[in-house]
Amino acid sequence: MIKLSTELLNNIPVFNGLDSKELNLLKNISKLKFYKDSQIVFYEGDDSLNLYILIDGKIDIYKTNLKGKEIKLKQFLPYSFIAEVSNYNHIQFPATAKSVGESIVLSIDYQQFEEKLLYHKSIAPMIIKSISNKVLVLEKLISENLTMDATQRIAKFIYENGECLINQKHHIIANRLNITPVTFSRILKKFKQQDIISSTNYILDKKLLKKEFS
Repeated sequence: MIKLSTELLNNIPVFNGLDSKELNLLKNISKLKFYKDSQIVFYEGDDSLNLYILIDGKIDIYKTNLKGKEIKLKQFLPYSFIAEVSNYNHIQFPATAKSVGESIVLSIDYQQFEEKLLYHKSIAPMIIKSISNKVLVLEKLISENLTMDATQRIAKFIYENGECLINQKHHIIANRLNITPVTFSRILKKFKQQDIISSTNYILDKKLLKKEFS
């Protein structure tokens, strides 16, 4: 089992510029948390008292609409900050974080982190970069949902994600795109009839696929 140590912390890219004293300080305000599949890391509306960094596994961030449907916003991979924008602005988490399979997360007391390490010369730039990337992802998500219809969103997702139709369950893709599975199946069937997608879900014509959303 993985244990919290200064060596582990030093292997996290954002912290590998810290000296031994700083790593020990970070260790004293941190905990390793182990999550099972579908276990919640935090809920939408929880106070952002801890800064979370994914060490191993995957974490999904999602919101739930009025009908109780989960709308996936993003999936995080190892060494990603999770919802650090909320920590930085001292606001509640705007979405729920859930483990996909088993995962390991570093939980850091944010108040102490902010006072002692946030503005460290090697940490601050990476925090800013991470926040900026999340703003870009959010802008893309908003733009696609406001300006694209279902056909365009599906075409763009398939175009950008290669063999997603083979590697991912179609209802999961539909949920990610905020489209019903029935609508997804209908549009996919149309792409197959147009010889854009093969009967075995491979892309046949990327140019025609791109025309669907560009």
